[in-house]
Amino acid sequence: MANSSLMGGYTASAYLPTQLEEDVDVAACALDEQLEQLQRHYAAAVRAAARARIEIESLEKRDDIPEHLLGHAKRQHVAAEIRCARLLTAIEGLEDRLERE
Repeated sequence: MANSSLMGGYTASAYLPTQLEEDVDVAACALDEQLEQLQRHYAAAVRAAARARIEIESLEKRDDIPEHLLGHAKRQHVAAEIRCARLLTAIEGLEDRLERE
């Protein structure tokens, strides 16, 4: 307690000016919300990739499907997989940042 007054308005544990503590709490909540939003987007991207994979498998079983439609389905699957990977990277980076705080 005495350390706080000796440090000129800084808390002993975090070395932050007391007026900034509320801003830090708000920032941490914003990061948590952003993480939750990224996780929702990731879940949707995983579902999209799975649907695209299933569509490719069903199209490949048929003989009456033009090659350009199969190619389009494969490009959609690749795009969904790339989106999943990018979202996962963003999630991991944000989780690392939250752990450091």
